[in-house]
Amino acid sequence: MALERYSVTALADDGPRARDAALRRLADVALLPASRTSPQERSILDSVLAYAAARLDDTARLRLAERLAPQVEGPRELALALALDSKEIARPILTESHLLKDGDLVHVAREGGDDHRALLATRRGLSAAVADVLMELGDTTLIVTLLENRTAELSHRAIEALARRSAAEPELQAPLLARPELSLRLAHLMFWWVPPQMRLEILTRFTVERQNIHDAMEDLLSAPFGDVPLEVALSVVRRPSPMPKQRLARIFSDGAGDIAENLAAEANIRTETMFRILTDHDGEPLAVFAKAVGMNRKEFGDLIVAAVDMRKGSGIPAKSDLERIGELFDTISTDRADLALHCWDTVLANEVLRPGSATAGD
Repeated sequence: MALERYSVTALADDGPRARDAALRRLADVALLPASRTSPQERSILDSVLAYAAARLDDTARLRLAERLAPQVEGPRELALALALDSKEIARPILTESHLLKDGDLVHVAREGGDDHRALLATRRGLSAAVADVLMELGDTTLIVTLLENRTAELSHRAIEALARRSAAEPELQAPLLARPELSLRLAHLMFWWVPPQMRLEILTRFTVERQNIHDAMEDLLSAPFGDVPLEVALSVVRRPSPMPKQRLARIFSDGAGDIAENLAAEANIRTETMFRILTDHDGEPLAVFAKAVGMNRKEFGDLIVAAVDMRKGSGIPAKSDLERIGELFDTISTDRADLALHCWDTVLANEVLRPGSATAGD
């Protein structure tokens, strides 16, 4: 890189021009290849430039940031100063430069403004440490941008917090469901507050045929262990168990008084889970439950009638609702439905046991 030369005589009577010329020369030297200056000299240049760069005009600072951004080695203190500059000047550093370490980026996230955090949210390869700070400080729009950055690494803690926030902030739901970090447990927790189309997505992507698990574990899971919390957890890997037809007919004929308790006992799930299934407004849980316990179409219809009776006439499903949940009943397999049912039971049991927790709709 050829260094620019300026006539001292020509600049003698022009203080601002002389200052700018000196700073540009300083930047030229600081951006030389590492082999051209010693580490100690580079450290001196970095410190001086970081302090003095603010004296340059916007155009000069932007040019400096653009020259600095692609460098593998360079003045890190200067890069940090430019990263906290105005949005357009900070952009090359925050979105492209690898000079700043995670600690520097956390500093920018905390000390910068909304524009700096928005730029960081789009940064390629963003670490979980920086993403956690952005989620802590950012609004919903920023978090959606971060979730849509598929190269960003998100911690389990952050995904869990956002899954719960999505009950009150529906804008988070679709980008969360697209994240590879979202676990089966959290997806089935979100099931209870997402709209019907997303519920179908969860049932498609977060259920599976468990034949290999059943083959490997069946001889060990045939008998109860006498440990209720463990039984609830292991229910997600046991084979589906059809409900006896005569018992089912008696439950429906007895009326709605104890229907939640009786159906729960036969399906080996908690009464609270069964009550939530029966009172859910959109109806998908009814279709899943019916398929999981081996109901036929007529029995599924009886279940819908019992659920409506239990709601005392409120929330009567429209024809389109019946068609939607009827199609789900026809298309989901018994094994997938059983997995979803017991995932819900496990998730909701853990929510009740979690101190101070509450799920949407409670």
